[in-house]
Parts: sequence; structure tokens; C-alpha cells
Amino acid sequence: MKLLSRMHRTFIDLPLRTKLVLVFAFTMFMVAFVNIYMHLSINNLVGTIDKVYSSNVSLNQLMGTLDDVQENMFRYLNTKSTAALNDFYLSEQSYSEQIEILNNKPSDNDMKLTEKNIRNISSEYLRLANSAVAAKRGRDVEQYRSIYDEASRFYGYLDTYINELNNARFKTNAESYNTLRASLGYLQTFSTVILLVAITGNMFVLMLLSSTITKPLTKLARQVEQVGKGDFDIDFITVESRDEIGVLADAFNQMTESLQEHVDQIKTRMAEESRLKETQLRMESSLKESQLIFLQSQINPHFLYNTLNAGAQLAMLEGAEKTTLFIENLADFFRYSVKHTGQSSSLSDEISQVETYLHIINVRFSNEIQYVKRVEGQIDRVMMPGVILQPIVENAINHGLRDVKWEKRITLTARAEEDRILVTVADNGKGMTRDEIEAVLIGQPLAIEVDDQQHRGTGLKNVIERLRIYYGIHDVFEIRSGGRGRGTSVTIILPKSDLHAT
Repeated sequence: MKLLSRMHRTFIDLPLRTKLVLVFAFTMFMVAFVNIYMHLSINNLVGTIDKVYSSNVSLNQLMGTLDDVQENMFRYLNTKSTAALNDFYLSEQSYSEQIEILNNKPSDNDMKLTEKNIRNISSEYLRLANSAVAAKRGRDVEQYRSIYDEASRFYGYLDTYINELNNARFKTNAESYNTLRASLGYLQTFSTVILLVAITGNMFVLMLLSSTITKPLTKLARQVEQVGKGDFDIDFITVESRDEIGVLADAFNQMTESLQEHVDQIKTRMAEESRLKETQLRMESSLKESQLIFLQSQINPHFLYNTLNAGAQLAMLEGAEKTTLFIENLADFFRYSVKHTGQSSSLSDEISQVETYLHIINVRFSNEIQYVKRVEGQIDRVMMPGVILQPIVENAINHGLRDVKWEKRITLTARAEEDRILVTVADNGKGMTRDEIEAVLIGQPLAIEVDDQQHRGTGLKNVIERLRIYYGIHDVFEIRSGGRGRGTSVTIILPKSDLHAT
């Protein structure tokens, strides 16, 4: 038990890549072992079955050769043909070779004893046949006829004995064949059971491994979302393994604890400052509000960036590359959102923000969302309002891809036409009806809410209004859908005349 416990402890502390490779190798080994075992066992049994009737085949061949000897001797004695003589000697030689494999030793086994009798009688028969042919060649008519009659009598004995032996062996072989057929059926059933047990065991191991990976990641994603909303009242994540997920969970716990302590300090400081201001000159409420806004918009984000960067550096020092990448993306996402809200940005930066957002979301959804990007021509550096594409992608995930049962995909394309540039975000999700599309375009909220977030209509209305104000034109937005279950595409229309590269 202690050895198994140590082995289990060692396994769960391995890096994720090593775990996956080991489980895959174990699965392949089990499947290969079962298949090889089944193949060898069935081939061996089939080979045994094939050999069952080989003795009957040998006796049939022996009988056919004996018939050839008798027939060729008869032809020569009646025609004195050279061809018949040659055929006689060939068949006589073949028959002599075939009887050599028969038993010639005393035995109490009936079939072995019959083989010995056939061999002895065959020797006498061949002697008589050769004597008859020699008498024929010496033109001693009376002698070769007498010898031929005697040889024919021995031929009749041999025919009887060989048929009896063949029948006895066929009966024995039939019983053996039935036994082997039954054994083959049992072997197939046993092999199928082994294969099913191996498959079940492998599936259990895979499910156990995937559960140890996805459960803490899902919990971590939910808590990251809570922290992103400013809610630090969360339980620490406990992960037993010391792999990348364990390092990520520890780093997140430390970051959350530091953030909570700093937020508490800020709240205490704010309360103290507010009390002092009230007791002193009772400054105007607008000054108090501006100070609160300043603290919230400057202190908290910068502290969050610094804390996330510290967490990334810690993860890098511990060798957790995936954790480092996740925290760096999280920091970049918050930094970009605060910096570019209400400001201009390049299309290249907007696309990078979408990729950062999808990286964070895919941690939550276990890489369920595929991302495809197609940018045609040198158009990615044109200027546009900041934080435009990410809300559209977020809207596609929340309203288009959430709870769908098929493969989820987001496709972002940017291409230039004659006097405009089209940037399209398409999903393969639930799709929209014509009435829903019209409601979104005029800014009316839809009837369904998702996780208390904005409605699709009111969320996109802000994006549409910002684009119209920025470019000073009305036609800047387009929504298309093939209907329910056929996905939705949202296209931003950027006029070239109002764009400039940085």
C-alpha cells in the first residue's frame, strides 16, 4: 500500500505533458497486447484445425496412387506400351515413398496396427506387381497372368484396409474438429471479454486524468471571473498535484490574497480620508467623488497589473509556462481594456486583444472554442475606436456558442474592398431570427438574459453608437444569420476615407 501511495504521489506530481504521454502509451500498450494475444491464439487454433484432416488427405492420396499402380500395371500387361510401363514405374515409386510414413512397429492401437498391415501388404503387392511386369517383359504369359491375379487380390485387401483406416481416422478427426471449434468459440468470447475490460480500464484512467485537469481549471476560471468583477470573497483553490495546474492555483491564491489585503488597505485609507475631509472643511461632494474615481481608476488597475506581473514572474521562476502565459494574457487584457476604452486603437491591437480574450476564455472552457483568423492585405494597422472587437466576440460566445452541443468556432476576417474595409466576427452557434437581428440593430433588448450580463441588443447598441460617432456615418454595422443553428456573423464597415495608418 505504501508503494502504491508513493507511485500515485509521484504520478500526480508529474508535468501534464508527461502524464498525457504515459496514459496514452499505457492505452496503446493494452490495446496492442490484447490484439496480439487474440491474433496469436486464434491463428494457433486455426492452424491446429487445419491439421485435423491432414491424415485423411494423406490416405486419400495413398489410395489414389495405389489405383494408379494397379491401372498402369493392367495397361502394360494388356498393351505392352512403353508409356504405360513408364507410368507404372513412376506410380510404383510414388506409392513406395508414401507407405514409408506408415507405422511399421508393433502397437496395441488399432489404427497403428492397421497402418502396419497396410505397409506389409503394400510391400508384398509391389513385389507381385513388379514380378508381373517382369514376366510380361519376358513374354511368360501364364506366369504374369497368375502373378497379376495374385497382385489384384492383394490390391483388394489394400483397398479394404485403407478405406477402413480412412473411415476410422475421419471419425476421430471429426470429434477433434468439433472440440477445436468449441475451443475457438470459447477463445473468441474470452478475448472479447479481455478487450472490453482493457477498454473500460483505459476509459476510467482517462476520465480520472481529465477530471484532475479540468475540475481545478474550471474552478480557477470561475474565480478569475469573480476577481475580474472585483469580488475577492472567494475560497482558495486546493490542488494536490504539483504540476502546472497546482503551480497556477498557488500563484492565483497568493495573488488573490495580496489583492484582498491591498483592497482592504485602500478601503481603510479611503474611510480615514473621508472622515478627515468631513471633519475639516466638508469639501464638496464632487471633490469626494472625483477622489474616489481617481482611486478606483488609477490605484486598483495599476496594482492589479503589478500583482499579475508578479504572479507571472513567480510562475516563470517555477517553470510553469502555461501559467505564465495565462497570467500575462490576463494582465494584458485588463491593461488594454482600461487604456483604450473611449480612445482610438489600431485594428492590429484590437485583433490582439481578441486573441488575448479568447486565450483566457479557453482556459475556462477547456479549449472548446476554436479561433480562426484571416487578414488580407496591409489593413491591420488602420485606426478605429478602442475596445470594439472584444465585446462582439464576447457577445458571440455568450449568446451564440453557450450550451451548443457541436464544435465551437469563432472566425475573424478582415479584408479590403474598393472604398471600405470589412471586419467580420462569425460564430457557428445558435443563430438568430430576422426579428432578433432587427431588434439588435435598433438597440432593443432581447427577452433572454445570460448570467445577469447585458442583453445582446443593449450590449451591441453601445458598439454601434461609438462607431457611428467616430466615423460620422450611419451604415457601419451589419448582422447576418442563416437562422436557428446556422451561426451568426457581425460585420463592421470601416470607410477607407476616414482611416489612417499609424
